[in-house]
Amino acid sequence: MQHASIRIFVVDDQVIFRESVVALLGLQKDFQVVGQAGTAAEAKRLLPKSNPDILLLEIGLPSHDGLDLLREMPDLSPRSKTIVIAADEVEDDVVQAMRLGARGFVVKQCPTELFFKSIRRVHAGEVWLNGKMTEAVLGALGGRQPEAQAGGKGDLSPRELEVIQLVIQGHKNRDIAQKLFISEKTVKNHLSAIFNKLGVGDRLELTLYVFEKKFFPISPE
Repeated sequence: MQHASIRIFVVDDQVIFRESVVALLGLQKDFQVVGQAGTAAEAKRLLPKSNPDILLLEIGLPSHDGLDLLREMPDLSPRSKTIVIAADEVEDDVVQAMRLGARGFVVKQCPTELFFKSIRRVHAGEVWLNGKMTEAVLGALGGRQPEAQAGGKGDLSPRELEVIQLVIQGHKNRDIAQKLFISEKTVKNHLSAIFNKLGVGDRLELTLYVFEKKFFPISPE
Protein backbone atom coordinates (compact mmCIF):
# COMPACT_ATOMS: atom_id res chain seq x y z
CA MET A 1 0.00 0.00 0.00
CA GLN A 2 1.48 3.31 -1.09
CA HIS A 3 1.22 6.19 1.35
CA ALA A 4 0.42 9.72 0.25
CA SER A 5 3.37 12.04 -0.22
CA ILE A 6 4.26 14.63 2.40
CA ARG A 7 3.27 17.96 0.87
CA ILE A 8 5.92 20.63 1.52
CA PHE A 9 6.06 24.40 1.03
CA VAL A 10 9.42 26.22 1.25
CA VAL A 11 9.89 29.86 2.23
CA ASP A 12 13.39 31.36 2.04
CA ASP A 13 14.64 34.64 0.61
CA GLN A 14 17.97 33.11 -0.50
CA VAL A 15 17.14 31.89 -3.99
CA ILE A 16 20.03 29.47 -4.43
CA PHE A 17 19.40 27.80 -1.06
CA ARG A 18 15.65 27.62 -1.62
CA GLU A 19 15.92 26.11 -5.09
CA SER A 20 18.57 23.65 -3.88
CA VAL A 21 16.26 22.51 -1.09
CA VAL A 22 13.36 22.15 -3.51
CA ALA A 23 15.53 20.05 -5.84
CA LEU A 24 16.71 17.81 -2.98
CA LEU A 25 13.18 17.31 -1.67
CA GLY A 26 12.03 16.38 -5.15
CA LEU A 27 14.40 13.39 -5.17
CA GLN A 28 12.56 11.78 -2.24
CA LYS A 29 9.69 9.49 -3.21
CA ASP A 30 7.62 10.44 -0.17
CA PHE A 31 8.01 14.22 -0.59
CA GLN A 32 6.07 16.54 -2.87
CA VAL A 33 6.94 20.24 -3.07
CA VAL A 34 3.64 22.06 -3.53
CA GLY A 35 4.98 25.61 -3.48
CA GLN A 36 7.80 27.98 -2.69
CA ALA A 37 8.17 31.66 -1.91
CA GLY A 38 10.92 34.20 -1.34
CA THR A 39 8.93 36.52 0.89
CA ALA A 40 6.31 36.23 3.61
CA ALA A 41 3.88 38.28 1.53
CA GLU A 42 4.18 35.88 -1.38
CA ALA A 43 3.80 32.91 0.94
CA LYS A 44 0.62 34.37 2.43
CA ARG A 45 -0.93 34.50 -1.03
CA LEU A 46 0.02 30.96 -1.95
CA LEU A 47 -0.31 28.95 1.27
CA PRO A 48 -4.12 28.79 1.49
CA LYS A 49 -4.27 27.20 -1.96
CA SER A 50 -1.24 24.95 -1.48
CA ASN A 51 -2.40 23.58 1.89
CA PRO A 52 0.92 21.84 2.69
CA ASP A 53 1.54 19.26 5.40
CA ILE A 54 4.90 20.88 6.21
CA LEU A 55 6.06 24.48 5.95
CA LEU A 56 9.83 24.95 5.86
CA LEU A 57 10.30 28.54 6.98
CA GLU A 58 13.46 30.63 7.12
CA ILE A 59 13.13 32.35 10.47
CA GLY A 60 15.47 35.16 9.47
CA LEU A 61 13.36 36.73 6.73
CA PRO A 62 13.78 40.53 6.58
CA SER A 63 11.83 42.68 9.09
CA HIS A 64 10.91 39.65 11.24
CA ASP A 65 8.52 38.55 8.49
CA GLY A 66 9.23 34.90 9.29
CA LEU A 67 7.75 35.23 12.76
CA ASP A 68 4.83 37.26 11.40
CA LEU A 69 4.08 34.52 8.89
CA LEU A 70 4.30 31.87 11.59
CA ARG A 71 1.88 33.86 13.72
CA GLU A 72 -0.67 33.83 10.87
CA MET A 73 -0.31 30.15 9.95
CA PRO A 74 -3.40 28.97 11.91
CA ASP A 75 -5.53 31.15 9.62
CA LEU A 76 -3.55 30.67 6.41
CA SER A 77 -3.12 26.90 6.53
CA PRO A 78 -4.43 25.34 9.76
CA ARG A 79 -3.31 21.77 9.06
CA SER A 80 0.31 22.68 8.27
CA LYS A 81 3.14 21.93 10.68
CA THR A 82 6.07 24.37 10.55
CA ILE A 83 9.77 23.60 10.77
CA VAL A 84 11.85 26.75 11.08
CA ILE A 85 15.27 26.81 9.47
CA ALA A 86 18.16 29.20 10.09
CA ALA A 87 21.86 29.66 9.46
CA ASP A 88 22.60 29.73 13.20
CA GLU A 89 21.11 28.52 16.46
CA VAL A 90 19.75 31.65 18.12
CA GLU A 91 17.94 30.58 21.28
CA ASP A 92 15.61 33.57 21.45
CA ASP A 93 14.45 33.03 17.88
CA VAL A 94 13.84 29.32 18.43
CA VAL A 95 11.96 29.89 21.68
CA GLN A 96 9.76 32.54 20.06
CA ALA A 97 9.11 30.34 17.03
CA MET A 98 8.07 27.40 19.21
CA ARG A 99 5.78 29.66 21.22
CA LEU A 100 4.13 30.71 17.95
CA GLY A 101 3.45 27.12 16.96
CA ALA A 102 6.55 25.82 15.16
CA ARG A 103 7.03 22.07 15.52
CA GLY A 104 10.74 21.89 14.83
CA PHE A 105 14.02 23.68 14.18
CA VAL A 106 16.97 22.79 11.96
CA VAL A 107 20.12 24.65 10.97
CA LYS A 108 20.89 25.02 7.29
CA GLN A 109 24.20 23.21 7.57
CA CYS A 110 22.69 20.03 9.03
CA PRO A 111 23.28 16.76 7.13
CA THR A 112 20.78 16.10 4.35
CA GLU A 113 19.50 12.83 5.80
CA LEU A 114 18.92 14.49 9.16
CA PHE A 115 17.00 17.26 7.41
CA PHE A 116 14.79 14.70 5.68
CA LYS A 117 14.32 12.86 8.97
CA SER A 118 13.15 16.03 10.70
CA ILE A 119 10.43 16.49 8.08
CA ARG A 120 9.21 12.91 8.41
CA ARG A 121 9.21 13.05 12.21
CA VAL A 122 7.35 16.36 12.41
CA HIS A 123 4.83 15.11 9.87
CA ALA A 124 4.32 12.06 12.12
CA GLY A 125 3.42 14.34 15.00
CA GLU A 126 6.73 14.77 16.78
CA VAL A 127 8.64 17.86 17.84
CA TRP A 128 12.13 18.18 16.33
CA LEU A 129 14.72 19.98 18.50
CA ASN A 130 18.23 19.07 19.54
CA GLY A 131 19.02 18.70 23.23
CA LYS A 132 20.42 22.21 23.60
CA MET A 133 17.37 23.84 22.05
CA THR A 134 14.97 21.65 24.04
CA GLU A 135 16.65 22.80 27.23
CA ALA A 136 16.51 26.44 26.08
CA VAL A 137 12.80 26.26 25.28
CA LEU A 138 11.94 24.51 28.53
CA GLY A 139 14.01 27.03 30.46
CA ALA A 140 12.17 29.91 28.82
CA LEU A 141 8.76 28.57 29.80
CA GLY A 142 8.55 30.05 33.25
CA GLY A 143 11.79 28.53 34.44
CA ARG A 144 10.11 25.19 35.13
CA GLN A 145 12.15 22.03 35.42
CA PRO A 146 9.75 19.18 34.57
CA GLU A 147 12.41 16.52 35.10
CA ALA A 148 12.48 17.42 38.77
CA GLN A 149 8.76 16.72 39.20
CA ALA A 150 7.47 13.52 40.75
CA GLY A 151 4.92 12.96 38.00
CA GLY A 152 5.51 10.47 35.21
CA LYS A 153 3.75 8.25 32.72
CA GLY A 154 2.71 5.83 35.45
CA ASP A 155 0.64 8.55 37.14
CA LEU A 156 -1.50 9.11 34.05
CA SER A 157 -4.76 7.36 33.24
CA PRO A 158 -5.29 5.64 29.85
CA ARG A 159 -7.64 8.46 28.85
CA GLU A 160 -5.06 11.10 29.81
CA LEU A 161 -2.48 9.33 27.65
CA GLU A 162 -4.95 9.43 24.74
CA VAL A 163 -5.40 13.17 25.26
CA ILE A 164 -1.62 13.68 25.35
CA GLN A 165 -1.12 11.82 22.08
CA LEU A 166 -3.70 13.99 20.35
CA VAL A 167 -2.24 17.19 21.84
CA ILE A 168 1.27 16.46 20.59
CA GLN A 169 -0.14 15.64 17.15
CA GLY A 170 -1.35 19.25 17.08
CA HIS A 171 -5.07 18.76 17.68
CA LYS A 172 -7.08 21.50 19.37
CA ASN A 173 -9.51 20.87 22.22
CA ARG A 174 -12.52 20.72 19.89
CA ASP A 175 -10.85 18.09 17.69
CA ILE A 176 -9.82 16.03 20.71
CA ALA A 177 -13.37 16.15 22.06
CA GLN A 178 -14.76 14.91 18.74
CA LYS A 179 -12.21 12.11 18.40
CA LEU A 180 -12.72 10.85 21.96
CA PHE A 181 -16.50 11.49 22.05
CA ILE A 182 -16.27 13.73 25.09
CA SER A 183 -17.03 17.41 25.74
CA GLU A 184 -14.51 20.22 25.35
CA LYS A 185 -14.92 20.91 29.07
CA THR A 186 -13.86 17.34 29.82
CA VAL A 187 -10.83 17.79 27.58
CA LYS A 188 -9.88 20.93 29.51
CA ASN A 189 -10.27 19.03 32.78
CA HIS A 190 -8.03 16.25 31.53
CA LEU A 191 -5.40 18.78 30.41
CA SER A 192 -5.48 20.51 33.77
CA ALA A 193 -4.92 17.18 35.53
CA ILE A 194 -2.11 16.26 33.11
CA PHE A 195 -0.34 19.59 33.60
CA ASN A 196 -0.53 19.19 37.38
CA LYS A 197 0.70 15.59 37.36
CA LEU A 198 3.68 16.30 35.08
CA GLY A 199 4.54 19.75 36.40
CA VAL A 200 4.20 21.47 33.03
CA GLY A 201 2.46 24.73 32.28
CA ASP A 202 1.14 24.56 28.70
CA ARG A 203 0.76 22.43 25.58
CA LEU A 204 4.20 23.25 24.20
CA GLU A 205 5.93 22.35 27.44
CA LEU A 206 3.86 19.16 27.62
CA THR A 207 4.93 18.19 24.08
CA LEU A 208 8.61 18.79 24.79
CA TYR A 209 8.39 16.90 28.07
CA VAL A 210 6.72 13.88 26.46
CA PHE A 211 9.36 13.55 23.76
CA GLU A 212 12.22 14.18 26.18
CA LYS A 213 10.93 11.35 28.39
CA LYS A 214 10.05 9.13 25.38
CA PHE A 215 6.56 8.34 26.66
CA PHE A 216 5.53 6.53 23.49
CA PRO A 217 6.31 6.46 19.77
CA ILE A 218 4.10 8.64 17.62
CA SER A 219 2.70 7.26 14.39
CA PRO A 220 1.19 9.21 11.52
CA GLU A 221 -2.57 9.52 11.58
